[in-house]
Amino acid sequence: MAEKKKADQWATRWGLILSCIGMAVGTGNIWRFPRVAASQGGGAFVIALLIALFLWGIPLLMAEAVWGKVSRMGIIGSFKEMVGRKWTWMGTAVAIIVLGVVFYYSVVVGWCIRYFVYAITGVIKPGLDTDALWAAFSTTPGAMVPWHILATVAATLIIFKGVAEGLEKINKILIPALFVMLVILAVRANMLPGSVEGLRFFFEPKWADLLKGRVWLEAFTQVAWSTGAGWGLMLTYFVYTKKNEDIALNSTTVCFADTMAGFLAGLAVIPTIFALSPDPQAALASGNTGLSFIHLTRLFTVMPGGVIFAAIFFLALIFAGFSSLLSMVEMALRLLMDAGWQRPKAAIAAGLGILVLGLPSALSLSFLDNQDWVWGVGLLLSGLIFSFAAIKVGVNKIWDEYIAPDSDLNAPWMFKLIYLFPLWFVIIFWWWIAQAASWYPDTFMKWLPISEYTFTVGTMVYQWGIVLVVALLTNNWIANRTTVKFEPSE
Repeated sequence: MAEKKKADQWATRWGLILSCIGMAVGTGNIWRFPRVAASQGGGAFVIALLIALFLWGIPLLMAEAVWGKVSRMGIIGSFKEMVGRKWTWMGTAVAIIVLGVVFYYSVVVGWCIRYFVYAITGVIKPGLDTDALWAAFSTTPGAMVPWHILATVAATLIIFKGVAEGLEKINKILIPALFVMLVILAVRANMLPGSVEGLRFFFEPKWADLLKGRVWLEAFTQVAWSTGAGWGLMLTYFVYTKKNEDIALNSTTVCFADTMAGFLAGLAVIPTIFALSPDPQAALASGNTGLSFIHLTRLFTVMPGGVIFAAIFFLALIFAGFSSLLSMVEMALRLLMDAGWQRPKAAIAAGLGILVLGLPSALSLSFLDNQDWVWGVGLLLSGLIFSFAAIKVGVNKIWDEYIAPDSDLNAPWMFKLIYLFPLWFVIIFWWWIAQAASWYPDTFMKWLPISEYTFTVGTMVYQWGIVLVVALLTNNWIANRTTVKFEPSE
């Protein structure tokens, strides 16, 4: 029988909601959403995205919240409690996939901190060669390491302070400030001459694009990566909720707030590019890092008052990335607390683990790209695991017993859409696999060296295979050691 321990929990509902929004809103809202939305049909993509929220994001977040609220344990323990002891390996697999993301995400947050420092110290100025600046930072041995350490230590210190005094207090600052900064950037961008072309490109509906499969695939992928659905982070935060917390309403709120952050970022990024860039399409095609750290940075050097807005932009990136990083560190800490560790010791261990295991990504951009590929696509697998578990436990049972009694949102159909999740997974997963195979037509199953086979099918399959084997072999051992539940107040 699991041991129950009292611990701190969310002091207010707003603290929980803002923290959950912070969990969902990350760097992808600011550098991926605008780029993909603008290049995939504008208004058509927005329609597809809103539909994908209901078909993918909201049902999975509800399932996560149920797992955390009912089991009062982290990812691994929740699967043991909700699905059964022999299915503990499922939680282990999800936990390892998400930890794979954490180990490089702290490095990405470090990039944002470095560029904010560049902005406030005058490095970002007229005449700057932004290509050379990024190349020097990303390829100089050890240049990224101090910023990775800074991001990890800062997150660990906040997690060390606990849920109410650490997570809740900082997210009450980070998330409102983030939205304010996005509004400021959007207003400034739309005051630039020529920005209206960007607005038209971003929002003008191209209805024929609704018939294009890629628009829907990109929309579902954006929801999967942006909302955090299936990551286990919402689950972790709901461990600390009160017994009557509303799962359906909170999950829906988080999804739409996350999407709103993407819209605001789009209003800031796309008009700026069309107003100032000589080749907007090249900027949009440059990828996430190229868009933010090369093209937009270059535009800030020619924009009136651009240095100030560069500082605001990179500070917004820090806030978005850091709020997500906090939830990831808390997830890692919760795994240790379920095994009986006290928060201070668990926080230090989680922080040190992320710091050390993040070093390969901080030392090699190709290694980071590989891990982003493997575990980014791997998050689709974690979503599949949650949907399978929910169907196994009983979708109707989950709604009737765990969601409906405390929900002000009486919409059981929203959760029951999780039945369709395996279908969406097969379609989207196959799309990613087919893309990877086309990039390496003759060597798509190779994976070493990683610097040469960074984005192959093989590098995903082999690393996922290792995770699956480890999870299965350690099922009973981990189940025996995951025994501590959090005991909430009323």
